[in-house]
Amino acid sequence: MNKEQQLIWNYLIQNALGKNNAKAISEIAKAIGVPPKGTNNDDVRGWLKDMVIHYGKPIGTLTTGAFIILNDTEREDAAQFVERENRADAVRKNGNNTG
Repeated sequence: MNKEQQLIWNYLIQNALGKNNAKAISEIAKAIGVPPKGTNNDDVRGWLKDMVIHYGKPIGTLTTGAFIILNDTEREDAAQFVERENRADAVRKNGNNTG
C-alpha cells in the first residue's frame, strides 16, 4: 500500500470499526491531510477501492462513509451497496430525449 493508504487504514482501524462508526470520505481525507480532489474526494475513494481489491482489506462503504467490516452482516450490506444502480443502468433507464 502507498503512504496515503496506510494512513487511511490506520485511521479506519482507530475510528471506524463497524458500520455504525462509518466515516465520511471527506472526513477521512481531512484526517489524513489530503486536500479535496473532485466533489467526492475521488483520490481517497480510489485508494479505498484499491485497498479492497488489491490488498484484501475488509473495508466497506455505505452512504454514511467507509468502515472496517466486523461481521457477515456488515460485509453483505457493503457488498449490496456496491451492487447498487450504476451509471450504465441509469443511462439505460433514462431513455431518449423526445422533446
